[in-house]
Amino acid sequence: MNRTLKIHCLAIAVALIAGGAVAQQFPPLTISGTSLTCAVSYDSARQVYRYAYTINAPSTNLAPVVGFHLDLAGKSARTQLDPTLQNNIVRRDNKQPATTIPVGIIVPDPGIWRAGITPGGQFYIYSRKGLMDVPAGAAQGGIVIESHQPPGLRTVRFHPSTRAWNTIIDALPLGTELENPPNGRDYIATTTAIGPADLTDADFYSGGGQQPAEVNKFLRYTAPLDNRVKLPAGTTSYTVVVLYGTTIVPSTFQATLSGVDITSQFHPAPGGADAVTIPINGTTKLHLSVDGTKSSGGKGTDSDTLTFLP
Repeated sequence: MNRTLKIHCLAIAVALIAGGAVAQQFPPLTISGTSLTCAVSYDSARQVYRYAYTINAPSTNLAPVVGFHLDLAGKSARTQLDPTLQNNIVRRDNKQPATTIPVGIIVPDPGIWRAGITPGGQFYIYSRKGLMDVPAGAAQGGIVIESHQPPGLRTVRFHPSTRAWNTIIDALPLGTELENPPNGRDYIATTTAIGPADLTDADFYSGGGQQPAEVNKFLRYTAPLDNRVKLPAGTTSYTVVVLYGTTIVPSTFQATLSGVDITSQFHPAPGGADAVTIPINGTTKLHLSVDGTKSSGGKGTDSDTLTFLP
């Protein structure tokens, strides 16, 4: 049972026990600053994108993070257990919608971590018995999913540990009735992260400018979706998600950030993708360029400049 739901059910059970009503105070479980970073790589031989995740729990969190749910809703029906994708857990996923994006799941230790796909079509992972809950100020990596689908922005929901509440409830006298039993769902933190997405041409931004149109597809983006991006005040970083065309020449790729060469931070491969987080310091310009082969056999250069305005 989901541990967030478990504490909710336990609290209700206690509330139904006969006895005097008690207004019990439960500490907040705020984890709103939690983020999920993702390193994307591409296996060209298998035509598989690999998403390596790290849970980042800031020092401001008031409870450990037990795990997360990542949306995998897609547009097309596919076989859910894809034998070409790697798993190191036992998969019994057979209740999710057929349009869920099929993934392979690799966890740091199958004996400690539980993972799979929810009936709603979300990837989930959490540690068994709280052994690897991520405390404030810590990080947990080694979580990998594989997919044939390229990266896009997905919704992710983090769940807090309710152990602090369990301790309080366990200490209550038998017969205690709670006036306001707590609900861990009130502290679920929702944000976005990189993950496999079911994309069409309309979902990409080409960067603009190059002719013919096929050259403009040597570099395409799911983040950002414009060449001028207005960011909220206080923004210090942004994750650029770029998909490389199938005929690019990787050795010609170049990237500069406000004039500084950052080519080494990218890993261009025909048909591959990158999710690269860049620092934002005032008006920031990211320039990317790469050569590729056109359908006619000739060469072309796709050159894009993305401007970020905090």
